[in-house]
Amino acid sequence: MKLKDFLNFLVDKRLLLAVGIFLFFELLFQLGIYRTYLKKNSYAANINRVTDHILKSRKILDPTILIVGTSVAFEGISVRILNEELASTNEKVQSIAVRGSEIIVQHQLLEKHLSSFPNVHTIIHVLEPGMAWVDRPHLVEPTLVMMSEVGNFRAMELAREFGYNITFTDYLFLASKSIAYRKDLADMVINFNERIKAIARRNKNPNRNPWDYENPNIESMGPYHIDSVEECLKITGPDSTMPIPLGSNPDHRRMIYETCGIAKSVPQESFETENTRRYFGRLRKMYSMIGDRKIHIIDVFAPYSSAIRKLNSTERMEIWKQGLTNALDPHQSLDQLDFQTSLGITDNGEYCFDLIHLNRKGMETFSKIFGMELKRRFGKK
Repeated sequence: MKLKDFLNFLVDKRLLLAVGIFLFFELLFQLGIYRTYLKKNSYAANINRVTDHILKSRKILDPTILIVGTSVAFEGISVRILNEELASTNEKVQSIAVRGSEIIVQHQLLEKHLSSFPNVHTIIHVLEPGMAWVDRPHLVEPTLVMMSEVGNFRAMELAREFGYNITFTDYLFLASKSIAYRKDLADMVINFNERIKAIARRNKNPNRNPWDYENPNIESMGPYHIDSVEECLKITGPDSTMPIPLGSNPDHRRMIYETCGIAKSVPQESFETENTRRYFGRLRKMYSMIGDRKIHIIDVFAPYSSAIRKLNSTERMEIWKQGLTNALDPHQSLDQLDFQTSLGITDNGEYCFDLIHLNRKGMETFSKIFGMELKRRFGKK
């Protein structure tokens, strides 16, 4: 192609119109116009809903204690019950836990929003024993989606600071909302009526509680009597001949099977690895940011299904102890609460929705235990 032809192509009206339309919609996306229409319970919708709701609820619930974590904290802790337990103290608890959030996302959330909660003096960080062994050197799409929603241009800088191997595609994803929303937009076109109905239901039944969420899941792993990951895969797998027990359903069994698969994929090492060193290095960055603000950190290990307890060996927990101690230094010493066995040492399936998450009964029972511990600590002041 000659230079003259190429220049004519660049000023072609059809090309300029296409570019103009793209930039127009990109501007709307960057301004947040589309956020209201995001698919319910998508990673983007979840992180926006959680942060928007707790910020709007500050006049009702202005916390002194903030919970940070993944779906383990999101599903397993009741903000309502913790505040009921702490009613006789001057403490108030709120949660900014988000499903599927890696350390970098949690860091970005706190970096952006901690200043909105000036009374916070303590952060409860809910950890998962296997997480350090599955830390990634690269960014995955759910993490990119959430980082983009919190702040896409800051996300690029933060990803470099956290030592991720960033690709050109990652930069495009973070820079352009049109790319970040491409799957959500496609789903909206395909399921337009369902999307509109979901938005209408949300507007008709707004959340009037100051907390974003409380676990409604009554299904239980109890009737399955699962003792190990291998047994779990066999009993709940697609080829299983076991009838679905009373109190469960096909979707519930599928979700148990999926978490069994996740547990099976977690490395079994009980020693330091490259992944653990990288994880605790990233954790140190987040803890330093919190410590610089004179905020105390309590590390919490929540209860899980007893079927995977053997994966969290004493040796593995010692690595956690050393890693957390180093990550907290020099701001504070390790302050850790281990509730892994708080719902029973043997079969605790009645409290569990799946291998990783508690059901409503488990959430209520654990939250009361946790609330009593917090009351014992903060009631003295």
